[in-house]
Amino acid sequence: MSSTFANKILEDFSCFEDISIKTFFGGFSINSKGVMFGWIGKGELYLRGHDHYRSVFIDLGMPTLTLPTAMSKKSLDYYKVSDELLKHSNKLHAMVKMVIEYAILEHSEKIQLKKQQIKTLPNINLSLEKLLFSVGITNIEIFNKVGYLEAFYRIKSIKSTISDNVLFVLYSALNYCHVEVLSKSTKTDIEVAYQDFLDNISDN
Repeated sequence: MSSTFANKILEDFSCFEDISIKTFFGGFSINSKGVMFGWIGKGELYLRGHDHYRSVFIDLGMPTLTLPTAMSKKSLDYYKVSDELLKHSNKLHAMVKMVIEYAILEHSEKIQLKKQQIKTLPNINLSLEKLLFSVGITNIEIFNKVGYLEAFYRIKSIKSTISDNVLFVLYSALNYCHVEVLSKSTKTDIEVAYQDFLDNISDN
């Protein structure tokens, strides 16, 4: 498709930091600092929605972006800027500034959530991640608070046949190392620590 309109938008938004466009779904994504905040079609500009202001876009009658898929059409969380608003740079720029701020904030939050995913730790496969989820350990922060001893105890409580080697796996995961590098003496210390943990529970 012609990039004339896309280049016009790019020029108009040059007042914002690090603005770029890329081909995307038959049109162009428009990005700030590498984060997509809008989509440009043939003579059309759509801005990304967010919980903070989406209702405003809806109240303004801004239709959502609908793109064809293999089987049907899919509505995306992007809203069309009216031709009237395109002619008023001040109002449009104020709206775009807000959209960029929340797009970057949302992107940053997603990165932080991804960093907290248990599956990013060494030794954690899908089945072990599911077991941890089933005992209330759903992210790294919770895992750190609970600790590998209680985590293993919780798992053992619901799946008594779980291998004792999982105890070493959990210890290694929280220490960001692979279980294969654990020495025999370290494994012995872990086993002793777990027995002490069980003794404390029985005493209480």
